[in-house]
Amino acid sequence: MLRGQKKKDYQKKYMERKRSNKDAVRPTELVDPSVRPHPSILKALVDPDKRIKLEKVYQTLKDFKQAENVYYGVSGVPFDVVGDLLEVTK
Repeated sequence: MLRGQKKKDYQKKYMERKRSNKDAVRPTELVDPSVRPHPSILKALVDPDKRIKLEKVYQTLKDFKQAENVYYGVSGVPFDVVGDLLEVTK
């Protein structure tokens, strides 16, 4: 093979696979925005042990004025929203 030919062949196969995956069937929660899984924060608000821990974490973050900078989970809500949810669901 010529120099760089392996890389070009790999890129060509990769792009073919990528194009074929575009037409794949997606799960309903990705297709229909009205069907969404419940965020993990809802489960934590209902569980009494996790709720106590959340209240302590929120209070500490609030004391250090960092509640809006720290998020619950990887793609979760900021802790200032968690604090609002804790107050509303008392």
